Amino acid sequence: MPDYFLNTYSPLVVSPIGRKASEDFQLPPFVDGSIRREPDLEHKFPGISCLCRAGKFAPRLKMGDTIAYLTCKRRFGESFSHRRLTAVLRVKKIFENHELASEWYVRKNKHLPNNCIVPGNPPKPLEHSHQRHVDRKKLSDAKLSRRWDGQYRIRASRYGSYAICRKLFCDVSWEAPIVQDDDLIKAFGRVPGTQNPGAVPERQFLKFLKRLRVGIPPLGS
Repeated sequence: MPDYFLNTYSPLVVSPIGRKASEDFQLPPFVDGSIRREPDLEHKFPGISCLCRAGKFAPRLKMGDTIAYLTCKRRFGESFSHRRLTAVLRVKKIFENHELASEWYVRKNKHLPNNCIVPGNPPKPLEHSHQRHVDRKKLSDAKLSRRWDGQYRIRASRYGSYAICRKLFCDVSWEAPIVQDDDLIKAFGRVPGTQNPGAVPERQFLKFLKRLRVGIPPLGS
C-alpha cells in the first residue's frame, strides 16, 4: 500500500539574501533555496533525490507514495512564525540513479529538474539561492558555488535514488497556504517530525489537507 509523508525544506526567502534574490530576479519566494532545488517545484515532474537527506528518505519511497512539502517554520514577512504548504507530490517513477532518471526526462522531451545531477545540467547561480552554507563567510562566490555543488555531486554518487513525481498541488507564491502548529495538531494529534519523516495515516494526511482547503485526486486517477 502507498504511504503518506510530510517533508520540509528551507525556501529561498528563508534568508534576507534570498528575499532580495526573489525580488531582484523575480523568483518564486517558496522554491527551495539551495543551488540545487530539492525538489525542483517549478518543474512539471519534480524529482525527489538524496541531495538533502542522503539515504534517509528518497530510497524508502515507492510508486504511489504521496508527499506533502512544507517550508521550515519562519516568519516570512508575517508577524508570526509559520510554515507554508507548497506542494503535494505523488511518486510516478523510481530510478536507481540520476543518469537513468535523466534518460526518462529526455525520452519525454522534458528539460531536467535542477536537482538531477548529470553532465550538462548545471546548478542555479549562487545569487539565485538563499546562500545559507557553512562556508559562506570563508569563500568567494565562485569557490562557494563550486564547493556547494561538489558536495551535492558526491552525495548523488553515493546515494543515487531518484523518484520522479506527479504534482497533485503546487503553489510556491506568496499565496501558498499558511500552516500553523494547530493545523498539524488538529490533523495528526502532534507536530510530526519531518527531518527523517515516517509515514502518517492516510486519514490524517487528508484531514490536514482539507483544513488547508487543498484537494488531491485519489490513487489510480
